[in-house]
Amino acid sequence: FSTVLFWRDNLTGITAVSMMAAGDGMADIIGRRFGANNKWWFSDRKSVAGSVAFFVSAFVATFGLASWLSYTGALTTLSMNTASLAVSIAWISFACTIVELLPFGDDNWTVPIVGGVLAETLLS
Repeated sequence: FSTVLFWRDNLTGITAVSMMAAGDGMADIIGRRFGANNKWWFSDRKSVAGSVAFFVSAFVATFGLASWLSYTGALTTLSMNTASLAVSIAWISFACTIVELLPFGDDNWTVPIVGGVLAETLLS
């Protein structure tokens, strides 16, 4: 839904989609490869390596897309300076990392919803 309506010209949609695509995708890849020996104490399915990969990938993808789309003129609603944007996206990435760790709910829904709601709150 977010992809169709908000992908290119709305920072909320960009944030929601990139949190899920980059963050969750890399958490799975890195977690499977490097997370066998560093599982979280509360979950045998989630690893510290996967969580770090989620945070870093979600931040880099979201910040990179927002910066690039703003630079090219496709995203004209961005009114924050670079440092404020980076800090806000870092907080959103952190919150989505925590949501991805939760042992209930489907993170394919919860991560983009939380990312979108926080983006609408912090980036507008």
